Amino acid sequence: MNNSGKKILIVDDEKAIRLGLSKCLKASGFETFEAGNGNDALLLAVEHLPGIIILDVMMHGLSGLEVCRRLKQDANTRDIKIIILSAKGQLREREEGIEAGADRYITKPFDYRELIKTINQLLGVE
Repeated sequence: MNNSGKKILIVDDEKAIRLGLSKCLKASGFETFEAGNGNDALLLAVEHLPGIIILDVMMHGLSGLEVCRRLKQDANTRDIKIIILSAKGQLREREEGIEAGADRYITKPFDYRELIKTINQLLGVE
């Protein structure tokens, strides 16, 4: 796996969620960096070109769905794998996430082991 695959951008407006995810992912050997809003997420994605972005849907300013759409429309970031992690889990909301370009849609609360398994699948390391 190239080095960018080990980099994960965590985007959530709740600091506690970012910290929890970061701790779990670092323990599993990933390098993490964080954004608390959609605009910062777009900037960091271009700057770091992570292998994976874990993206919350409900944020102030740009929603996670809009961030996802913009990343997938940009030639520089379209190949980054995106996991939407959201409290919204109805079928229509999941469909909106996939239509926006997300590679996976996981609802909160979630199991960290399943998240790591999903990340490894997306990175092709399983």
